[in-house]
Amino acid sequence: MPNKFKSACKDELVLRNCGMGHFPAEEFVKSQWQSRTKSTFFLLYRLSLAVFFTAVVINSIVVSVSTEEWAKYFIYLTHWGIMMCMGTTVMGAILVASWYYHPEFSDKICNNEEMPRAFKIYWMMHNITLILSICITIIYWTILHNDEMPMDANNILIHAANCMFMLIDLIIVAYPVRIWHVVQPICFGLLYCFFSVIYYLCDGTDKKGRPFIYNVLDWRSPGKAMITVVGTIVLAIVVHVLMFFLYKLRSFLFVRCFNPKTILPTNSTVNLQQGKTCDGISMVYGNDNRGFTINEKY
Repeated sequence: MPNKFKSACKDELVLRNCGMGHFPAEEFVKSQWQSRTKSTFFLLYRLSLAVFFTAVVINSIVVSVSTEEWAKYFIYLTHWGIMMCMGTTVMGAILVASWYYHPEFSDKICNNEEMPRAFKIYWMMHNITLILSICITIIYWTILHNDEMPMDANNILIHAANCMFMLIDLIIVAYPVRIWHVVQPICFGLLYCFFSVIYYLCDGTDKKGRPFIYNVLDWRSPGKAMITVVGTIVLAIVVHVLMFFLYKLRSFLFVRCFNPKTILPTNSTVNLQQGKTCDGISMVYGNDNRGFTINEKY
């Protein structure tokens, strides 16, 4: 077992995993737990999650506008995070709906040697949103929260529900977490850090008129602010590694519980990656039956 673990870690850290390529690309529009090529339940889940986060963003905007200036809504990392949740889940819903309702879209995915650009963008957004949501939740409840902040529904939705639902999403989806992709949420965090510096230099204030957005990111004390930045980067790395192992646990449980087997027709030219499975011959979807397709790309 230790040797297998070391081998898996070594395989994960190869340079090719720095990129945004992954096959089969259809895993980005499928659940880890669905047995058929298309799943109505997964489609409904994707649509529900997109509607939920859209409603959370709208509600947070209404609450924010009623208590502070409109522009102040966009200065907080929490709101950047919840808008990323909305954008990621809406894009995911669109991709799954396209896969479900448009056979030409699914055929293009299965027969394309390169992963579609939309999938790469969605994967990057999901990587950023997952780590960002968890880090926001941890930092808010351990450092930023105080008795002056209300424990209302909006606060729970944008500081706890975001993390919970993104964790659930990681357990449900079929695509992997790559160790090297930790660079993506770190870059997003550095982008916000750069924004906070520019905002401070332009004499920006928080909703209470103080010359910073967060007291732990007060650029009047650059040393203290940089400690926050470095600490957040370390937290993001730790969280990302934990998410990688959660993904590995998900894959292990899927194989252990469902014992998926590769079923190929005799005329198939499929070249499966190590550890990948094939849906085999489908008797349900007619022209979408990949079991009889010669030019399958995994």
